[in-house]
Amino acid sequence: MLDPVYGAVDWGGTWIRVALVAGGEILHRERVPRPAALAEQYHAIAGGMLRCRTAVGMPPRATGIAVAGIVQGSAVMTAINLGIFSRTDVGATLTAALGCEVYVVNDIQSAATSLAARWGDDLTAVLSMGTGVGGALIDRGRLVLGSGAAGDFGHMVLSLDGPQCPCGGRGCLESLVSGKVLAERAEQLARSGQSPFLAGRLLERGSLHAGDLQDATLAGDEPAAAALRESASLFATGIRSVVAAVDPARVVLVGALLSDDAPFGDLVRGRWAAIRPAWSSTPLVHVLEDEDATLLGAARLAEHAVS
Repeated sequence: MLDPVYGAVDWGGTWIRVALVAGGEILHRERVPRPAALAEQYHAIAGGMLRCRTAVGMPPRATGIAVAGIVQGSAVMTAINLGIFSRTDVGATLTAALGCEVYVVNDIQSAATSLAARWGDDLTAVLSMGTGVGGALIDRGRLVLGSGAAGDFGHMVLSLDGPQCPCGGRGCLESLVSGKVLAERAEQLARSGQSPFLAGRLLERGSLHAGDLQDATLAGDEPAAAALRESASLFATGIRSVVAAVDPARVVLVGALLSDDAPFGDLVRGRWAAIRPAWSSTPLVHVLEDEDATLLGAARLAEHAVS
């Protein structure tokens, strides 16, 4: 007897990935650039799922939708990178579009669901840094949701007078340090002429990203190095808040910028060693980014919801 088939959607700010999954294995996947308009994003998800169904030859029993935003129930409360600025019942719309029950979850929570089997014995906090900052909590192998947004560490407030965050608050971790913020800082240093290295790269390429700030640091550019140190200190401060709040057995870091051999990740580890509370032995553990983790986690969520 064949394993039941479940749908999975990784609905991100840049790409929309759709897959059919059975027995923990991806049977077929599709990937399309995310359109700008929300209605077109719904259409892209439905079209990708239709192509998956055609390739596999059967429809999903249910579909998990992993969204880069704050989720409560079937509604996305805010997902700025997707163009969702207020409560939107994407679950209802996609249930009609896909012809099956759908279950909506934050994308980092979805990936954490896939990672949960690695740490089934105690409490694990997950912090992810890409374009933005996300997070999740895993307690003895199970995802902790609260009312839906538990573990959304990117929106911990570090400075009430800090920069405006798209979530509506000020001074959130994500508004102070993220891949997007590091890229903006690199461009600022380039355009102001403070960093000759970054000015040259901007002239060459026309735009900069977070990795350029790391490259400039490695090249000995002191303004870039100072900006990277400041950002790493802010991120480590966020980790300290997480540890003070939930005292996890480990903090799992996800994202290339946080890897052991990345300049930013190295600075974060150094700063964490300096500010870690005396009572805490919480280690930082990096895991490689795996786009399949989000899809497999979304499918697992759908399977658990209907079983």
